[in-house]
Amino acid sequence: MLTHIHIPEGVTVVVMDLDGTIYRKPRMAWYMLCKQWRHLPSLIAERCWRKAQRQALKKGIPMPPMPVSAKWYKESYQPSMVQIIADHYHPAPWLQPLLDECLQRKIKLFILSDYEAATDKLQALGLNPADFDAILATGDFSTIKPDPRLANILAQHITPDTENATVNWQHVLFIGDRPDTDGQLARALGAQFFPV
Repeated sequence: MLTHIHIPEGVTVVVMDLDGTIYRKPRMAWYMLCKQWRHLPSLIAERCWRKAQRQALKKGIPMPPMPVSAKWYKESYQPSMVQIIADHYHPAPWLQPLLDECLQRKIKLFILSDYEAATDKLQALGLNPADFDAILATGDFSTIKPDPRLANILAQHITPDTENATVNWQHVLFIGDRPDTDGQLARALGAQFFPV
């Protein structure tokens, strides 16, 4: 089991994925099905939509609209997931040492999630959202990882007080559980990537 992530010298920014990275999520689909069984068609549609988004990004075509009720997604699906996290999951053992090291070395720390309710999920894990310089969800920007347009969004948070500032991506470390999304975005930007 991974208990420590070494942050290379020269890294000034760490960008972490949330779901599947800072906590492992075995049986998440089962727990969600138990909580949301009355909404099975919506659950299936939401999963299919996520896959369709990635296919659209690969093909360079517009992303499909969410096929489920926004009300259900926000008022039922997301709170169910947050409650499941609070009831069944814990932060990865490497996370607290990484948070401590970032604080000590004055490394900026970001969450970049493909799922909404990221702040609520951090709190459900017993984490303090204030420990992060920014908590971002790609859905808020109508995209997903590994869309390279996320570079501009991240840059605005990495250098918020500088107009048209450029980011030296070689000094940015991405941490994630998916080489095809987190890793591909890091490679596209010329950043470093640590798979967990």
